[in-house]
Amino acid sequence: MKRAYGRKALAVLILAVILTLSLWFFSTQSPVSHIGGKAEGETGDEWVERKIQEMSLEEKVGQMFMVGFQNGNQPALEMNEQAQALIQDYHVGGMVLFDRNVDSPEQVAELNNTLQSTAENGSTGVPLFISIDQEGGKVLRIRDGVTVFPGNMALGATGDVELSRQSGKVMGEELRALGINMNLAPSLDVNNNDQNPIIGVRSFSSDPDQVAEMGIAQMEGFREGGVLSVVKHFPGHGDTDSDSHIDLPTVAHSMEQLEEVELKPFQRATDEGVDAVMSAHITFPAIDDTPGLPGTLSPRVLTDLLRKEWGYDGVIMTDDMEMGAIVDNFGASDAAVRAVKAGADILLVVHEWERQKESIEAVIQAVEKGEISEQRIDQSTRRILQLKAKPLGQKSIVDHPYTDLESLPEKLATSEHTRQAEKVAEQSITVVRDPNNQLPLNPSRTARILILTPAYEEEWEKAFQGFDFQVETRSVPLIPKPEERQEALAGIAAYDVVVVALSQTQMRPDQQALVTELNQTGKAVIAVGLDTPYDVVALPSNIPYIAAYSSQPVSIHAAVAVVTGKKDPGGKLPVAIPDFYPLGHPDR
Repeated sequence: MKRAYGRKALAVLILAVILTLSLWFFSTQSPVSHIGGKAEGETGDEWVERKIQEMSLEEKVGQMFMVGFQNGNQPALEMNEQAQALIQDYHVGGMVLFDRNVDSPEQVAELNNTLQSTAENGSTGVPLFISIDQEGGKVLRIRDGVTVFPGNMALGATGDVELSRQSGKVMGEELRALGINMNLAPSLDVNNNDQNPIIGVRSFSSDPDQVAEMGIAQMEGFREGGVLSVVKHFPGHGDTDSDSHIDLPTVAHSMEQLEEVELKPFQRATDEGVDAVMSAHITFPAIDDTPGLPGTLSPRVLTDLLRKEWGYDGVIMTDDMEMGAIVDNFGASDAAVRAVKAGADILLVVHEWERQKESIEAVIQAVEKGEISEQRIDQSTRRILQLKAKPLGQKSIVDHPYTDLESLPEKLATSEHTRQAEKVAEQSITVVRDPNNQLPLNPSRTARILILTPAYEEEWEKAFQGFDFQVETRSVPLIPKPEERQEALAGIAAYDVVVVALSQTQMRPDQQALVTELNQTGKAVIAVGLDTPYDVVALPSNIPYIAAYSSQPVSIHAAVAVVTGKKDPGGKLPVAIPDFYPLGHPDR
């Protein structure tokens, strides 16, 4: 018994020694934090290099994909099987949120924390880029509970670079509060085509220098606010008359003109160290004359021009690889491999689960077959991880992937933020013409006002409150049929003046017909443009035209303030209107 007891005591002693030595050994190692697998005291660069060494080929390729998730035709407001599989099984590096993923600020923040937790508990522990298109104005994914700005062309009309920076800072702070760390903005497209169906008011101006100044200021504001920015759509989508979501547009200018106009804002942004550049699905024969080859898939565009000639070593991101310009001409798998070969670091595949899987697997197979070297994959992975480790104020994505749900109310749509949006709207309103000096309206002469608008009827009525006007609003579709135009004009004799809100009238004959019919009644008509100011070319010359550049409520209130004389118009045209008005009109 004594001998057995002695052996047991010795075994316990040996086990205790082993445990003590183990504890001592691990206590001398750098402890790894729970977030991002980053070791205590480890620098961002050290973390990047360690991660690259640790990750498998599949994990590194996964980092090169930014994806979205959906739920058929229903909203996708929570983590679902598609999102979970993409993060856990395919190791994707980023998520894009769309309208389908947005219900309320609280829901968005909670969703983003869940996405980051899933990534943190995945095989790499690397946090996600969580991105969104929150440009302001026409392109918004989150509208309720946040500060909504009028958009880029309204900023251009103010001519105030500081307002552009402040708009970026406010949007950045609110996005980061929601757990979004990357904004797919600003657009640096130079809008010099009045028939452009997709850019328009998303552009700051038709002047490339103004686009560059405003865009860089907003980019800096985003960074101050704590989010990464992605300038788009390189080399430029401003002078197209078709939409790359549907077709494959071409910009057929000479290289000299591209350098003077389309390329200038992007080159200046890369000189300023932009976080990422998004490529356009457009052909540019002067850069790459390969028939039908869009910039996204062109080594001459992404590598020769952007990397070698300009010396840009940041992240290059594609526009969505499921857009018609790509899938209808190349197919998802082939296009994914081509984009990586061309020089793209991040590929956006934001809708269909099958295309997402096929694209990721195609790139992995291309490496395994030797079509793409693993060194090339490492280059992209390094740029991506460096961006995730980049300080954004005090909040790199690696160190701060989560958001605090309890602090949301004090960070969103504050009075200070709202006032910044109001400043932009007020200073952007442009009286393009008032041939008979009808503005501002005087309630003693024009007390009864009929408002015809395609949206926000209640906001128009609110904006007129506090004045001695009698106001009625009627909803009129953007493309009003003859019977809808007749209904809009019913009983018009009872009103002194008609305010008609317009959008892209120069491309909508039915809107033109509505205004012509209004003008023929003999009633005073005032037109307010809610989109690009090119409307004015399609209107009877006697009608005053006010450019608001936006249909957002903040712009409606600012336009009404000018109509009523509460505010003086402060804006100037940020685009030239060929044969009518020059850039910078009116010259006060």
